[in-house]
Amino acid sequence: MAIREANLADAPAIAKVHVDTWRTTYSNLMPAKFLADLSYEERETKWVKF
Repeated sequence: MAIREANLADAPAIAKVHVDTWRTTYSNLMPAKFLADLSYEERETKWVKF
């Protein structure tokens, strides 16, 4: 397995994993509306700024 540093082109995929993971992991702990309102686009923007 090759491990490499993420780059800007990876931001959409990282955002999708991040949101999907939150929705799965916290489905019984967080309000459904909060999880439904998570946005791939907003998370991608945050990853790009990071």
